[in-house]
Amino acid sequence: MAQSRFKATLIWLHKWIGVVLVLFFTMWFASGIVLYFVPFPALTETERLAELPVIEAGSDCCLNAEEAARLAGLQIGAARLGMHADSPVWRVLTTSRDTSSRQSDHWQMLDARTGALLPAMDAAQAAAVAEAFSERHAYAVEPVERDQWTVPQGLDPYRPLYKVSMGAGAQGDDGLELYVSAQAAEVVRDTRRAERFWNWLGAVPHWIYPTVLRQFPRAWHHVVVWLSVPGVVLAVSGLALGAWQLFLNRSRWIPYRKFWMRWHHILGLAAAVFTLTWIFSGLLSMNPFGVFSPGRPNNAELQNWHGTIKGPTLPVRDALQLTKRDGDNVREVRLISVDGESWYLMRSANHQRLVHADRRLLPVSFERLPDELIIGALVRLRDSEPTQLDYLQAYDSQYYSRYPLSPDNRWQRPLPVWRAAWEDGTTIYADPGSGRLLLRVDDSGRWQRILYHGLHSLDFSILMQRPRLRDALVIGLSLLGLVMCVTACVLAWRSVFPNKRRRTPARDDD
Repeated sequence: MAQSRFKATLIWLHKWIGVVLVLFFTMWFASGIVLYFVPFPALTETERLAELPVIEAGSDCCLNAEEAARLAGLQIGAARLGMHADSPVWRVLTTSRDTSSRQSDHWQMLDARTGALLPAMDAAQAAAVAEAFSERHAYAVEPVERDQWTVPQGLDPYRPLYKVSMGAGAQGDDGLELYVSAQAAEVVRDTRRAERFWNWLGAVPHWIYPTVLRQFPRAWHHVVVWLSVPGVVLAVSGLALGAWQLFLNRSRWIPYRKFWMRWHHILGLAAAVFTLTWIFSGLLSMNPFGVFSPGRPNNAELQNWHGTIKGPTLPVRDALQLTKRDGDNVREVRLISVDGESWYLMRSANHQRLVHADRRLLPVSFERLPDELIIGALVRLRDSEPTQLDYLQAYDSQYYSRYPLSPDNRWQRPLPVWRAAWEDGTTIYADPGSGRLLLRVDDSGRWQRILYHGLHSLDFSILMQRPRLRDALVIGLSLLGLVMCVTACVLAWRSVFPNKRRRTPARDDD
């Protein structure tokens, strides 16, 4: 009796949670296939650098970033030298606090010759920036605070934005739209018609990402979490019922005679495990209740990494002249600091070099920061020294590229990198090419790697090395889950809108 009551409760839960969530599951399976091949729009660094103008370093270029910021009365956290129209400018990251003491970052633009703070652009100037970037004609400009393609918080320091619609290019009219930061006077996102179309079928429904919800991050987080939790219950109950009928039903393995119920049972048995792992890992993607630590260094580690910064003493124009003599067409200069030393990261379209920003030393350029500098910074990064230091020239199980076959390596993570491991299980990866700490992994991060990234994207090492097999598994399992959801939709419809004239069937669930 108790066993029958438990089974009846399980059936009731599975049925009515399924009625509520079946369309969501159908949407997740279908949109997941699209998202696997068409990621959310983003302007990659490779694409951005390829379109930037070469810095014209005349005799009056340029003030160092700290000097320009002092003249403008600003405290800066990051600085990039580039061109705006025909003038060199520093794009600097500043921090402010609102009335509730919340901290926010903003990119602003300074004249690199005088240090004057430049005002935000108007629509005509934004169109000119977009035309120079794309070499196309702009036919419409619209101010936006945020829309469907710029809603993530990562673009907050660049707001407000202008959306600039571009005319046809060399490859025809692809519906290119560029988003230009009014304060930083640079393109920060690009989208094309086909990309937008497929994202309406992929990322937007899969992530439950409409602007009206996503613009409120906390509300969006809770909606996704509290849809996923009953989704896990639905998958667990379905798996339990399928196993119960398969192994505990003594009459026959497949007890259902009705077409839709029978095939829902069969497809559910085939799809149950990966449906559960996908909905569970999808829940973990939101890091519910903070179960995983952030994958970035904490503030103390960042302070130790940068060290006591003295600031550059070598004029940036000397670094530009050095690279110009070597034939480089520098498009952007970033000021970076590692272990108290300042460097200029000189970035061209296809390569980069580093120049030590110390007047006492001869201007010498490097492909990467010296090994002794990186090792020293890693040794002093935390309270204890690392127990292992490795120079990686290939990806490992934690640090890897999720898009190994992407065109032009646009989504590749940099190599080589330094990997430092500590006795408490923390591992940190440092890029000698850019002077950045790229990834921090602790014990919770290793679980996240398996339970979220591994289960949700099937990006286990053995499958990443066999991309065609991975593609086949993702598509095949998604299609299987989609067909299962079709049968569930029919059953849900019949549960909500039963046909009164249909003859009452015999009990078909024992």
